[in-house]
Parts: sequence; structure tokens; C-alpha cells
Amino acid sequence: MADRSVAELREYVAALEASQGLRALETTTARHDLAGALHESGELLEAVEQYALAWDCFARRFGPSHLITLTCLNNFALVMRDLCRWDEALNLFDQVHAERAAQFGPAHPLTLNAANNFLSVLVRKGDLAAAADEYPAFVEACEYTFGPEDDTALAIRRDYADVLRRLGRHDEVVRVLGASAMWPVGRVLIGCARLLRYTALFPVAMTASRYGAEMTLSLHGTARTDLGAGRELRDDDLGIRCAVVAPRDLLEPYDPAEDLRTAADQVADALGALGEHLSEADRELGEGRLRVRVLVHHSRWPRLSLPPSLTVDRRLMSARDRARHDRVMRSTPHHPAPEPAGRRGRLGSRGGFSVRLASAPHVTVSTSIGLDAVPPPSPAQA
Repeated sequence: MADRSVAELREYVAALEASQGLRALETTTARHDLAGALHESGELLEAVEQYALAWDCFARRFGPSHLITLTCLNNFALVMRDLCRWDEALNLFDQVHAERAAQFGPAHPLTLNAANNFLSVLVRKGDLAAAADEYPAFVEACEYTFGPEDDTALAIRRDYADVLRRLGRHDEVVRVLGASAMWPVGRVLIGCARLLRYTALFPVAMTASRYGAEMTLSLHGTARTDLGAGRELRDDDLGIRCAVVAPRDLLEPYDPAEDLRTAADQVADALGALGEHLSEADRELGEGRLRVRVLVHHSRWPRLSLPPSLTVDRRLMSARDRARHDRVMRSTPHHPAPEPAGRRGRLGSRGGFSVRLASAPHVTVSTSIGLDAVPPPSPAQA
């Protein structure tokens, strides 16, 4: 049944309705299969209709608390989540979780599955603070059931750390993940370069630090991947998180048929070169001394809300480290660009330099922009 096409399943359900009736068990089971196939094929509104009818039939036959009924309700909620109908999805997952917890206990795998789905909706909705409040108990239950070193528990801990990272609570990220919460900045950038080279997706926005990288990549007709809008890419070994968007969702939309592979490759070249130089800087300064937040700008990016900058917060370095850091960074091969006059504020000099990488002449990085725009980070955040 599961490998039938949507059209075949529609015909099968219609035939069963005619021969056995709308609410027959075989009809309802086939309808549930049809709803799942519709969900997989992206026909979400029809999937909602079929799941709602299947759930009603299962509930009438077996009761609202039966395992089959709850499985159908859980799948129904997954479609609501993918439709971004957040409140409805949260309400359905809450029902599934409550019923499973009452039957099997709070740490049963089925109960934990419902809790994980509930948290995924909170995160997608953008209610990160609420998700962060719920995660500690969920992590504890997963470790109790699966063991602290099990892959499932480790994946849940990484999801929790990702929420904390997006909230800027980096000290808690380190507590949750330990030393694995931090990476050499150079390795992170080289990983981003590999991803851009592999997909050739158009990079709309990107920031990177030793806590990983956040990227927004946009589709175009000549990309080297079949990823669709709404997909997320993650590299847990380097802390890289990417969201894929459609051109129409950008502040300044562009023609999705335009060939942007060359631009994507130029950015990948620049990130790879910059990553190698920062790896050298990390070795020269000593592990953990490099304080860098990278914002890379390409002249063809459609959204220009962020200034081109490689922001180095010298306020957290000793005088000796600042001197060594500047010497290493200035050794980066580049074409000189106009350098703004140094600025001075309450916390010291804001002077810096701009470089245009020889390997990608359309890419600019600068240490002269950004420090005035944000408060000084704590040692845990730097």
C-alpha cells in the first residue's frame, strides 16, 4: 500500500467507499495511507482533509485514546506544522503527548516523540524562549530512556544547544555540549565554502564565529542541488546551520532563472581562503584566543542590509594578543581598499582595515565596521 501513487490510492479509497462504506475500517486505513502520500507529495490541504476524516473514523471505532487513533492524530499535526498553522499543530501535539503520557508514562519513546514534535513547532514558530524552557526536562527524559551517550539523546541535546545559540546564550551552550560547542573559526568557514561549492546555492546572508555559522541560501535555476525552499541543512560537526529560501521571499527578489553559480563559487573561494588564513591566525595566537565574528559581503547579493565586515573584538584581548592578532590578520593577501579613519569610543579604538580578496575580487571583508553597533560581548559570548 505504501508504495502506491497518490492517484492509485485515490482510486482505491473511492472503490472502498463505494463497496464497503465511508467509515469501514479498510476504507479508513486506506484513507490514512492516502493522506500520508499526499503529505509526502506536498498536497497539504487535501492531506488535512483526509487525515481529519480518517482520525474521526478511527476515534469512532477505537476511541480517542487508542494507539492507532493517536498515530493518525500525530500525523495530522505534522501536516498542520508544515502548513505553518502553529497553534493548531501545538494543540494537536499536546493532545497526543497527554494521552501517550497517561498510557505509557512520560519517558516512553512514543511520549518523547510527541514532545519532540511539540518542541519542533515552538522552534519553527520562533518561540525560542518557550522552547528553551521546555528542553531541559525533555533532555533529561531522553537520557533516562535512551542513555546519555545514545545517538537520539545526543541529537536532542544538539537541538537544545541550537535553540540556546540562537538566543545568544552561549555559556549555556557550552554547558550543554561541553567543548564540542566551540570550533576553530577557520574550520567553520572552510566547511561553509565546501557547502557553497557543493550546492552552488546563492548566499543571501551569512555570519560565522567559533560558535558555528548561520547561513541563508537562496535557490536559482542552475543550482547543483535539488533542495527546495524551506529545507534546512545542518553540519553538527562544525555547527553550521543553513536555511534555504525562495527568491520571492527575499527583501529584494531576483530572477530565479539567473545563473548565479559563478557568484556562489566566488564567495566559496573567498570563504575558503579566509578560513585558511584564520586557521593560521588561530595557531599563531594559541587555541581559544581568536575572537572573530565574520560577515561576508558580495557585490551581487540582493540584500545589502548588513555592512561588509570581519569584526574582531579587541576589547577581550590583552595588549600583546591584540598586537599579534593585528599582525597576523594584516598578513592576509589582499588588494588594498580605501580605509576609513580610525574611530574612538568609550571602550577604545574602533580603527580597522578593509581587504578585497585576490581570489574573489567581488568579495570584501573589513575590520572597520560593526563594533559600535553592538554592546561588548561577555567572555562566554566572544
